[in-house]
Amino acid sequence: MNTVRHHPRSSSNTGGRPHLGLDGQDGKQGPANPESGLSLVEVAVSMGIFTTLILSVFMTLLRGMEHREQSFDAFRAISALRDIVADIQETANLPQDLTAGVGIGAIYLKYNGQTFAVPDVQSGQIIVACYPNETAVPAILGGPQDLNFDGDANDNLGNASLGTDLKLVPMTLTLGYTSDNVARTMVTHRLITKSTD
Repeated sequence: MNTVRHHPRSSSNTGGRPHLGLDGQDGKQGPANPESGLSLVEVAVSMGIFTTLILSVFMTLLRGMEHREQSFDAFRAISALRDIVADIQETANLPQDLTAGVGIGAIYLKYNGQTFAVPDVQSGQIIVACYPNETAVPAILGGPQDLNFDGDANDNLGNASLGTDLKLVPMTLTLGYTSDNVARTMVTHRLITKSTD
């Protein structure tokens, strides 16, 4: 009597092995691999951060260039102011010769009310104001002041003849210029006298 043996049914093309899903489980598909790539949201966020960073760097560089130009303008303007003060002091130190416009007595007549241009600076100029009237010398310059050293502070030495008696010349120098489309002003006060024999 022949006996028929029944073999377990196997999946086709699997060599008798059950079909495995992507996750190794029978017939089940596993979750997507988290390392497979960036999502659209992650890319958008990254691009936003990168753009913000680039703009911040650009604005910082631009602001730095503006500050650099402002510093150069201020340096040139202040240097011109110092040059004018040095010229005035040099004139005061020379032996007095009113015809040649030198000496302390010539300072008022030569410089009062004069305007000097500041080269290489937009709208740059320096205005000089002297105070030969002893009673009208500003307090910031120690007024009233005895300007001819005669023992009182009541003289007005503003005319041509009396101006030669000046031994001390109070003055204000006003520096004005434009930088980065902004008008800027600097005021300095000086007491000029003969500093050398």
